Amino acid sequence: MKLTTQSLRASHVNSGTAVPRDELPWPKTTGPVIRAPKLHLSVDERSVATKQGGLALFFAFSRQFNVAQEIDARVSVLKMHMPYLESDHVLAQAGMLFAGGTCIEDMAALQHSEAALRMSGACRLPDPTTSGDLLRRFDRKEHPEALPGLRCAGDTVQDKVWRKLARRSRRRKRERLAVVDIDGHMKQLYGVQKEGADFSHRGVWSYYVLLLTLALTGECLAVRNRPGNHRQGQGTAELLHEVLPRVMAHFGKALVRADSEFDRTDIREACRAHGAHFAFVGREFPNRPGIAESIPEKRWKPFTPRAQRQARICRRRRGYRPRHKKRNQRRRRARARHYKELHLAKQWIAEVPWTPPGANETYRLVIRRQLIEHRKGQMFLCADYRYRYVVTDLPRSYSTQDVVDETYQRCDQENLIEQMGSGIAMWRMPVAEFDGNAAWLEIARLAWNIGKWIAQLALPEEAVRWEWKRYRNAFVDAPATVIKGGRRVNVRIAGSHRFCDSLIDAHQRLQT
Repeated sequence: MKLTTQSLRASHVNSGTAVPRDELPWPKTTGPVIRAPKLHLSVDERSVATKQGGLALFFAFSRQFNVAQEIDARVSVLKMHMPYLESDHVLAQAGMLFAGGTCIEDMAALQHSEAALRMSGACRLPDPTTSGDLLRRFDRKEHPEALPGLRCAGDTVQDKVWRKLARRSRRRKRERLAVVDIDGHMKQLYGVQKEGADFSHRGVWSYYVLLLTLALTGECLAVRNRPGNHRQGQGTAELLHEVLPRVMAHFGKALVRADSEFDRTDIREACRAHGAHFAFVGREFPNRPGIAESIPEKRWKPFTPRAQRQARICRRRRGYRPRHKKRNQRRRRARARHYKELHLAKQWIAEVPWTPPGANETYRLVIRRQLIEHRKGQMFLCADYRYRYVVTDLPRSYSTQDVVDETYQRCDQENLIEQMGSGIAMWRMPVAEFDGNAAWLEIARLAWNIGKWIAQLALPEEAVRWEWKRYRNAFVDAPATVIKGGRRVNVRIAGSHRFCDSLIDAHQRLQT
């Protein structure tokens, strides 16, 4: 039986959130719509307002899932609490990143916001300097259990969310396949005093971060900071031994995907040890072209990329109207200047059994043969074959075409990595200490995941795959007034905000 996977939704598609055309206001007079009237500014000393009313969802989630208690039970790096606990620092930094902060100095924006203080229930929030001091205390020599404890706290909250989502959907564990994507991110550093940094294979002074994400929702399963001279696959097997038991316990089925740097024996064995399938882009070993060339011609089947197949399906639909495409200016300019071009003319696909050297297991080696034509201007020069490989143990219910499609859908993880940097400032690396920057990655991971968890638990379904900027504009940057009185704190979202109804509904769902 073929395992089912949820189709990926594009984060830029506006599905069901646009204003209906008949509800759009129209000007009653002719001329420019933007008239720039004369404005009068004044200060209202009585009201406490904020542009980040969506922080109410952040603190409601933290309260519902006892995030502070999980952190304090596992992290102890402060000798004295004057007056902040470890959870106060972690939640303050995570809330700052959730609200759009990009560095530790942006803690001052929350620190001096009376509305943020009321929503958090705090008399004051940590200063940026004390926040940086907390990160520096995550030293594996003085506090060897602090960083693993912070990771364990995030994992525990993630398990709670998964259990709650499973109770809402009883069939989730039996039907859904957890797709775990693995990749690395090279963070170039400009500070010469960064501890643990090293030169990468490209000669760049950097860290090399290892990431495991869940393709279904975009959650970050694990993040590890490493020196820049590490290989991508180094330490991945050990991390899979930590992550896969949790994933298998909640989903029952898992597929691990990665590029050719992770096509290693120890990683494949780690997947099989926990009952998870894998699909890796194969490496260009010297003997693999010979394997491909030994396949009989009749076993090669034509292959059409997934995008072209989907385009054919769209063209068959009733009422389809083709969109007029503009000219390919890049190709036109290259041909005019007689540059050499590489044109993918045709593709074929085949499969052979493959047993790694020194192993007893036999895997599926899916080979894609590409006919590359070399052109110069309008003149044909020559053509050659190139081969692409996929190593997998997926069941036979997956055809060779399905295997290629499933493997290369992992490229969506590049979008997540980019959003983690531009949307949540995960790659900031604010301190000089190596373990301190690792703690920053865990705090940023918590902020990123809280946004994903809120979307799954309480927001419209399409919000799970939104880009972080759009997510923040819709559900975080919401003008609101915060009124404290009668032993309660009232957050009143501006009725003019486009998603005010969704925010109210989300807050009510998080309370239950």
